[in-house]
Amino acid sequence: MIRNKKTFFIGLAMLISFCVVYIGIMSPSFGNGRNGLEFADDMFNSLSKGSAYFIGEQMEKAEKENGKAIDLAITAKSEEEAANWAKLYEAAGAEVKLDGNSVNIKGDFGKILTSALTDCDSMYNNQGDTITAKYGYDSREATYNWYNSFKKMDDQLKNKEMFPESSVLNNVMKKGVEPAYNYYGIEIKHVKENKATVSFMLIFYLIYTLWYGFGLYYLFDGLGISTSKSPKKAEA
Repeated sequence: MIRNKKTFFIGLAMLISFCVVYIGIMSPSFGNGRNGLEFADDMFNSLSKGSAYFIGEQMEKAEKENGKAIDLAITAKSEEEAANWAKLYEAAGAEVKLDGNSVNIKGDFGKILTSALTDCDSMYNNQGDTITAKYGYDSREATYNWYNSFKKMDDQLKNKEMFPESSVLNNVMKKGVEPAYNYYGIEIKHVKENKATVSFMLIFYLIYTLWYGFGLYYLFDGLGISTSKSPKKAEA
């Protein structure tokens, strides 16, 4: 039963308009068939990518490892994977020998890291075609192979007590290979170049949330539903 028609109809109008706007947000009218949520998701992914570039920094650190020789064997899950790993290291100038699914690598540690980071830079800038042409198979798979083979290499470096090299390798994986793989295909955007759009999205989100909350508040108030505690009865 409606007890306060004014607040009830204010709340009803707010909730109806909230739903109308929601339908508009969920319609595929934000470019490339995207709805508003997909547009916002793409925007914030692009902004995140714009602030997650550390490959140049890691490249400088990798170059300091030039001249350090490594001689180790890493094991892939299959002979096919081992062959694909071998292509990466051969392109980095290492001497590679395959023995089943075992890959024996002998080469310059710094040059291997630099080669991997060069590939990562191409991937980060959405130039995967150059990687595919370089190795003869999918660019994302090649980047994933760098990561998996580096994990195996890290185990071997630790077994050989080459802890400083292991630390450098892990930084390359976390700040170079992972972002390159995860952000591939996403457009790079920076907050400073999209201040108006970001500000509008954040302000709209705040207002839209309050809009829904106040709509419910007025609707329930009009129905006489309250969340306040009733006063205690005085004891006789």
